[in-house]
Amino acid sequence: MSTDNPQSADANSGLDLPRFHFLPNWRMEPEFPWQIWAAGWLAVIKALLWLSTDPVVPGPLAGYLAAKFLVAMIPFLLLGIGVWNLRRWAAWGLMIAAIADLAFFIVFPSAWRFVAGGGFWGLAAVLLVFNGPIGNILILLTTPVLLKTAGKYDLLGADLE
Repeated sequence: MSTDNPQSADANSGLDLPRFHFLPNWRMEPEFPWQIWAAGWLAVIKALLWLSTDPVVPGPLAGYLAAKFLVAMIPFLLLGIGVWNLRRWAAWGLMIAAIADLAFFIVFPSAWRFVAGGGFWGLAAVLLVFNGPIGNILILLTTPVLLKTAGKYDLLGADLE
C-alpha cells in the first residue's frame, strides 16, 4: 500500500521521498538497521496487542487505562510504520509518544500491575514489554539510531519505490 505522490524530503533539499508503504520491503534487507526494525515492531504491536488482552482493573483506573490504549493506538500504529519508512516525523513522533506513554505509568504506578495481568509469568513479561513501560524504554533506547538514520534512504542501497 503506497501513496501516489512522493513528498519532498526537506523544503530546501529538493529530494523526493520514496513512497510511503504499509509494510516496506526494504525493512527486510540485511542493511536495514535492526534498531529501526525493532522499534517499528514494538510500536505496531503496542498499538494492537491490547485488543487481545482483558486486564481486570478496579475503579476509575479502568477508564484511564482504556482511554490511554484508545488514544495511543492509531499514533503508535502510524508512527511504527513511519519509522520503517525512515520518516523524520515518525522518529520524533515515536519518541514523544513513548515518553507520553511512559508518563502514564509514572502518574498511575499501579497500572503496571494490571497491564501485566495476574497469570502466567511469561505472558506477563510479554505484556509488560509491549503494553507496559518496558516497551517505551526500549523505544527510547533506539532513539539515537532513529534520529540518525531518518531520511537517509541511500543507506539501504535498495530500490525504494
